[in-house]
Amino acid sequence: MCKRYPISNRYVFAKVMQDNPDLCQEMIEQILGIKVGHVKTIEVESESTSIVHRGVRFDVFLKGDEAAFEVEMQTYEQEDLPRRMRFYRSQLDRRMLGKGEAFGGLKPVYIIFICLRDYFGHGLPVYTFESTCQEDSSVEFENGAHDIVLCADGDLSRAPVDVAALLQYVATNRAESNDSLTGRLARAVEDAYRDEEWVSSMSKLDWDLEDARRFAAAQGHEEGFQKGHEEGLKEGRAEGRAEGRAEGRAEGRAEGRAEGRAEGRAEGRTEGIAEGRSEGRDEGVASERERGAALMDAMLKSGMEAADVIAALRDGDREKLYRRYSIE
Repeated sequence: MCKRYPISNRYVFAKVMQDNPDLCQEMIEQILGIKVGHVKTIEVESESTSIVHRGVRFDVFLKGDEAAFEVEMQTYEQEDLPRRMRFYRSQLDRRMLGKGEAFGGLKPVYIIFICLRDYFGHGLPVYTFESTCQEDSSVEFENGAHDIVLCADGDLSRAPVDVAALLQYVATNRAESNDSLTGRLARAVEDAYRDEEWVSSMSKLDWDLEDARRFAAAQGHEEGFQKGHEEGLKEGRAEGRAEGRAEGRAEGRAEGRAEGRAEGRAEGRTEGIAEGRSEGRDEGVASERERGAALMDAMLKSGMEAADVIAALRDGDREKLYRRYSIE
């Protein structure tokens, strides 16, 4: 049976926006406080690919007569969020301007990221960024670029009522009874789960998550073994030296200090390494396996998708991830 994900899940969000273009348009208009006008195109989960350069997958792309809009649902912390938004905008610009067309044909672009966490840490529910002149703010630099970051954990009292209701729904999955938009979004989510073909694809997502969890556990076991081996070897050498000294003294009194010290050190080192390696390996593997499982669960609970989890575990700094998710 497929797990029921909320609107904050990027796949559920994309499904709802695809099936309900009127809700998509209304949501964007509430967030921006402007009218979108006639909508030409709405695309979900669309990709901009390149053989040699990094591609991007857009959650929701909407193109109107006067502007273009791209909306992303972010359920976990993103590193370099401003640069990520810059890259998304560059890909949209390429879509909208054909070869040989004048730059004046570029319509305004609004990049909207809906986040569960406040990336900037200033407690605002909405951050709007536009280009300004540092030397004279009265000088306009109207390049049509607008970056908007919504934070569900910001101070919602500082947001317009309808935007606050939307962010509250994203954060809690509970729609306000007196808010039309979130009520219809909640019903749209219910309708999405009546689509058997889509539900089947979401079940596959559950399998992918389980595969990612097993992958993380196996990787944690391997790393734990290596770390335990190194620690056990170091401890075993120290214990072996101590035991070797003690045995060397006892045997040296009877058979001679020089001979006894050498024999005792050798025997003690061998025993200490063997014991220390065994104990250290067991402790290290158990400890690192627990840390790896805890990290995986923390990343999944934060809303990370399977592919992102695997990429983060494979390419990221494991110790940095432990610190970020407070894994001791």
